[in-house]
Amino acid sequence: MDGFLPLALIGASLLFSIVVLVYVALDLTPDWGLLGFAAVIEVATLVLLVIAAFQVGGADLSGPGLITFFGYLLAGLVLLPLGFAWSLAERSRGATAVLLIAGLAQAFVVVRALAVWQ
Repeated sequence: MDGFLPLALIGASLLFSIVVLVYVALDLTPDWGLLGFAAVIEVATLVLLVIAAFQVGGADLSGPGLITFFGYLLAGLVLLPLGFAWSLAERSRGATAVLLIAGLAQAFVVVRALAVWQ
């Protein structure tokens, strides 16, 4: 699972969080552009999950490490959609800040998955 994709995913998640921070500062609610950005991150996470599933045979993962690794990647698939659902349902500055936390958590789970992989 080494290579460009995990690092690009971490960078995109952090950039997403910075953009959401601007939305929070300007008291804007999430729009289609932000949803599209989150969708690109979700697709990249799904691609990473599929690549990892194919590469897991050659890795030194077994038992709890394997469960933890895929648990992190699966959590990464649900963080942004849950954050978006919350921010669109409530339509407040605080709910948009939840999306900021979801973006930071997305970057964190990819970093943790990389740590478990190695």
